[in-house]
Amino acid sequence: MGVLVPLYLAGLTALSLPLILHLVRRTPRGRQEFSSLMFLSPTPPRLTRRSRLDQILLLLLRLAALALVTLAFCRPFLREAASLSFADLTGKRLAILIDTSASMKRGDLWQQAIKAAEKQLEDLNPQDDVALFAFSDRLRTIIDFQKEGAAPIPDKPQVVRNRLKALQPDWSSTDLGTALVAVAGELDTASDVRQSPLEPQIVVISDFQGGSRIEALQSFEWPERVPVVTLRVSPTNTTNAHAQVLPAEEGNELADVRVRVVNAADSRGDQFTVEWSEFVVPSSGDKATNRLKAERRTDVYVPPGQTRIIRLPRGPDSLQADRVVLRGDDHDFDNTFFVVPPRKLEATLLYAGRDAAEDPEGLQLYLRLAVANDPLRQIEVRPLDTMKSLTAPGDSAPKMIVVSQAVSEELRTMLTKFVEQGGVLLLVPDGDEAATSVSSFFDDVEFARAAADPVGEGESRSEKYLLLGEIDFTHPLFTPFAGPRYSDFTKIHFWKHRTMTLKSPATTRIVARFDNGDLALFERSVGKGRVLALTSGWQPADSQLALSSKFVPLVGALLDLACGGTEVAESVAVGQSVTLQSSTQPGPIVVHTPDGRAVRLDADLSTFSETDQPGIYRAKVGSTETRFAVNLLATESLTAPLDLEQLEQRGVRIGTELTRTQRIDRVRQQRDTELESRQKVWRWLIVVAIGLLVLETWWAGRAERKITS
Repeated sequence: MGVLVPLYLAGLTALSLPLILHLVRRTPRGRQEFSSLMFLSPTPPRLTRRSRLDQILLLLLRLAALALVTLAFCRPFLREAASLSFADLTGKRLAILIDTSASMKRGDLWQQAIKAAEKQLEDLNPQDDVALFAFSDRLRTIIDFQKEGAAPIPDKPQVVRNRLKALQPDWSSTDLGTALVAVAGELDTASDVRQSPLEPQIVVISDFQGGSRIEALQSFEWPERVPVVTLRVSPTNTTNAHAQVLPAEEGNELADVRVRVVNAADSRGDQFTVEWSEFVVPSSGDKATNRLKAERRTDVYVPPGQTRIIRLPRGPDSLQADRVVLRGDDHDFDNTFFVVPPRKLEATLLYAGRDAAEDPEGLQLYLRLAVANDPLRQIEVRPLDTMKSLTAPGDSAPKMIVVSQAVSEELRTMLTKFVEQGGVLLLVPDGDEAATSVSSFFDDVEFARAAADPVGEGESRSEKYLLLGEIDFTHPLFTPFAGPRYSDFTKIHFWKHRTMTLKSPATTRIVARFDNGDLALFERSVGKGRVLALTSGWQPADSQLALSSKFVPLVGALLDLACGGTEVAESVAVGQSVTLQSSTQPGPIVVHTPDGRAVRLDADLSTFSETDQPGIYRAKVGSTETRFAVNLLATESLTAPLDLEQLEQRGVRIGTELTRTQRIDRVRQQRDTELESRQKVWRWLIVVAIGLLVLETWWAGRAERKITS
């Protein structure tokens, strides 16, 4: 025997009311004949207490009717003798999704996640099927469901436990939506195809941080029969912030780096420190360390949930620092932002001319001054000995040669060979004889006449000069000046130039012209290198170029042509591919990862996709090395909890976690409901109660007649 709604049993306390009223109130009994009542004043009947029950049968009938009505509301049923066991439970197809993204590296979140997964495995029955999935930016199947027709895996929960212990969080971002869509679709499809009696269920174990991507749920119709149980793991300390180096502003100096500092919405701290750090190669027997630049630290105040952009100075002592480190929060998984430090170039520049190195009226002095204070290049300017080879024993091979004097046939042959091997030659003739030598390198250019000086007799230089009127800003020399802020060359006056004419057809590229149409700068490719010619010098006698702010960047662009650029490569996020070189470049690429692995790419491949951890990567092709930085995706640092209502708003059916005991109780409740619905004992109780009430009414009337008689 059992009842479906035991709460109504409390209504049996109402049975005490008739008994209490029967004992408390009593009306006078019997009748007494009296001659006349006209001389008596009326008085109400007197109530007395008594301890002896009267009309017991009538009392019992009323109590029985009330009890039967109360029991009818309780919906009693006759319970079957068989008891439920774990084997009677309906089997489950349980998909365990465990978050392995970078945010799970915080505190003891991973240990909490392992314990939560093991608890799910402990509650499994032999008839249940389980699969283990790991997700970060993509879904990975660790242990799949039992395939139809395949041999069952013995002690599958233990196999899942073993594979679970081998998992570790990686450095990828969190794509929760794609993982849920993939697993829910698989469970729903398998249930339709196999007609399996197993109940599908998804258990997601994650920190559900606010940076999780859930956009994939927007266009997915969630299956009604696939519930999702969310098990959130939370750290004890929640303060977390991260720093990100922003792209350099146009024209911004290297010493002024912009850094964005973002503080999580649930942080409890707001004081942080940002500093440069440099990786120190360990000596034998020592561990690798980070050398901190304490003098380059910057304090920053960032309230929870807000962002600040600061400028972190980068002086000459920290040019080789390859990371920005944030201090002051509880979790350091996202505290380092890697940057590729500019390469310190060492190159040799040869100069051939009649002026001395200290001559203020010559070209060489200003050329030396332009390359002397370059923090990213160490350029050695040496005079070119026209009687010897370009490279003396023990000296490094030159990258660029500047010639301002006339070129002999022997020197021309030497310079041509230098250019064909990949060198850069700049011709800046300082006289008519030197200008005539330009034609030996440009067969389509001819020296037209003697050096022209636009300043006439009786005119001042401020009244007569030429300007650069037509500039090709797509050329590498002028690309740094392409923006409207830097493209103004009208303040540079040219007093004297050598008039050159271009024959037809022309194979020479015109880089710049004067405002009168004369050639100012032109270029020609020869072999692997290039030859450039400037018809006016930069010394004060010819122009204001050496004294202008454009001269140093222009020389730097020349050095970039000869030695390669010093620009810092932009960083990519973990998991993104990097294009290393064009497919036409011969030779295989070997990429050295931050953990010391060497990944070899085929010669026909130019894309590297194994960016699975933050750090500095080095790609080598022969003796050429290219470095690029890989960093954690910024959204992974948004560690404030995600509002799970957003999942429900996108259609996800959120379920509840039930243990095996709770599941048995639920099945028992469902079975009791079915038994009660089939037996309907409450109807018979109502019928009996009505019968008792009829009997009680008849008996009460009979008792009343006895009293009145």
